[in-house]
Amino acid sequence: MVERKISRFGVLCLFFLLPFLGFAQKGEKIQTIVIDAGHGGKDTGALGKVTTEKALNLAVALKLGNYIKENLPDVKVIYTRSTDKFVELSERAAIANRNNADVFISIHCNSTESATTTAQGAETFVMGESKNEANLNVAKKENAAILLEDNTDAYDNFDPNSTEAYILFSLSQSMYQKQSLDLAGKVQQKFASKGRNDRGVQQAGFLVLWKTAMPSILVELGFINNAKEEKFLNSEKGQAQMALALYHAFEEYKREFEAENHTPSSTVAKKKNAVKGDTYFTVQFSTLNKKVPVTDKAFKGVKEVEVYEYNGAYRYVSGRFPTKAEAVARQAEVRKLGYKDAFVVAFINGERGTLKQAEEALRK
Repeated sequence: MVERKISRFGVLCLFFLLPFLGFAQKGEKIQTIVIDAGHGGKDTGALGKVTTEKALNLAVALKLGNYIKENLPDVKVIYTRSTDKFVELSERAAIANRNNADVFISIHCNSTESATTTAQGAETFVMGESKNEANLNVAKKENAAILLEDNTDAYDNFDPNSTEAYILFSLSQSMYQKQSLDLAGKVQQKFASKGRNDRGVQQAGFLVLWKTAMPSILVELGFINNAKEEKFLNSEKGQAQMALALYHAFEEYKREFEAENHTPSSTVAKKKNAVKGDTYFTVQFSTLNKKVPVTDKAFKGVKEVEVYEYNGAYRYVSGRFPTKAEAVARQAEVRKLGYKDAFVVAFINGERGTLKQAEEALRK
């Protein structure tokens, strides 16, 4: 077998060119997400006793896409594959870049070297230096897919089995690492809230994340060679649970990004005659595609329900409060009613804004 070595010049060039690459995530909104179901076709990925990684990845990816389409109609969903077909790692990143995606999520399942394992739980990776041998091994397994490709020129002769290659590869950490870590942290938080064992946010050198020009993460849903985990991930309930956790993380990331980057018009921000009654904190607890009455039985027990339309969807909120602390207290009440993802939002002069903007406006 011919020895393959990564080109030091190639990686170092990429490292120094990163600051000059165009930012895909521009403006005030997150409009496009690319969902990547890892492996596919002749690349089965890891094997369980009754299923394959490629099948589980695709099932969760499609469910995640459907949740986004149903609840966030302003977001365009693009799949790197929607069927059982082989897609080269470089092409997966290229799909995201060609479509100017704002977020890239690659979905995978973990495994160990032994036929069976007691290892369990989900973890999320971002592009970076492998901090330990376990992370390095995960990256090696996922990157081994290039050995099935006919042309590996796109990887600058990268050897997925060379530890030395990963040391140099780590220099090409994404310029979007901060945003990627933020999204990854939200994903792990949502997984944990669903009862999954939290293996944390990790860093490693993944080829599929290498050339993406936007915040990007790689998710390991669980261990396919753990019989209990395989059964969970192969079930409709398990797949829906994991996809829903990913959706909630993405929705929260999108909401916070847009709130932080939203610039109120000068007439709204500086409106001298606006009453403080139009600036307040409230608790958002539900988002629906279709508008339903605030008295709907689904909202039973929730106090002072109101609805507003934002980014093409109907958002249901509870109460209007002059302080963030009071809104946080209502948030706790609403979460006890089953709305675990309820969160505090703010309105400034009747328009959606950031919590910081509302606090500043109420101090004046």
